[in-house]
Amino acid sequence: MQYKRRVKELHGLIEKKGFDGILVVNPENIFYLTGAPFVIGGVGKLLYLEKDGSASLIVTDLDYEEAKERAVGVDLVKTKFGERPLERLKKIAGKKLGVEETFLSQKFYEGLKKEFTPMPLNGAIEKMREAKDEEEVASIEKSQRATERALTKASRSFKEGMREREIASEIEYYMRREGAEAYAFENIVASGPRAVYPHGMPTAKKVGGGEAVVLDLGVKVSGYCSDMTRTVFFGRPKKEMVQIYEAVLESQKAALRAAKPGMTGKELDGVAREVLDKKGYGKYFGHGLGHGVGIAIHEGPSVSVRVEEKLVPGNVITIEPGVYIPKLGGVRIEDMIVMTEVGSRNLTRFRKDLLVF
Repeated sequence: MQYKRRVKELHGLIEKKGFDGILVVNPENIFYLTGAPFVIGGVGKLLYLEKDGSASLIVTDLDYEEAKERAVGVDLVKTKFGERPLERLKKIAGKKLGVEETFLSQKFYEGLKKEFTPMPLNGAIEKMREAKDEEEVASIEKSQRATERALTKASRSFKEGMREREIASEIEYYMRREGAEAYAFENIVASGPRAVYPHGMPTAKKVGGGEAVVLDLGVKVSGYCSDMTRTVFFGRPKKEMVQIYEAVLESQKAALRAAKPGMTGKELDGVAREVLDKKGYGKYFGHGLGHGVGIAIHEGPSVSVRVEEKLVPGNVITIEPGVYIPKLGGVRIEDMIVMTEVGSRNLTRFRKDLLVF
């Protein structure tokens, strides 16, 4: 990965903004800049970039050995026993620090203000992360292939009468077998009337009678996420559900064909939404068309009616139109694409024909 290039880019920001240094706390951003491992939701390491071009990763005994093995381009600074990383930072950092204003806890920020003058980075690192390089895209593809293999193998046991939790457990078992380091998020399995819940967690509900089952799945490989949704049916579906499925698929295909750099998120969202509007389902499509995927399952750029930002080469985004009709059911179909210089490339290979188990 191009860790040194990314750190160098941030050092340029130090000079431009007049910082004495930059403090990075978000574990995802530390991984992006150094390769140091992180636990989802965990906090502990501090990365300090000084204006002289040096970079120091402050870690405790708990993380030192693993960081020593995997961190690239930084000096490792190990805290003493009982010493907090912030206490060590005070010994090496300048006064004016660029910080990730949206990530810091109130307690940490108050402690920081006692010794430093924190100044916002205004999402600079997150913005850098939006355009993926070839290695990042390759990691996302590995993650996606693992998800697809897992669903293929798990689906061999799908049958009417299974509970949503059984379906989830089958898929998650194979995810680990196929190379997942972690689940990218809590996998979604929502069936029948519950399929109208875009984020429905699996329950003990049994599935059958032609019900639609929304499967939203993703894993992490080499630190990068995958994200894929398929809607399948357990038993012969009703005619109306088939029509909804075909409308959602047509909407998704239209957006996939249209996606190219220079389009805004609003414009691309509009392509998919127009198809569903014409089919009479537009009012049942209540979320944005997609979002960025990378180290985090949800990151920039967003693809929705509110986004005027233009897509650029290297953006990895989802294309996931959905229709959710209360008391009837829901359908969502989601692929990931990467924006290229002239268009886009689909990173998802799993079949999208109507599947009945």
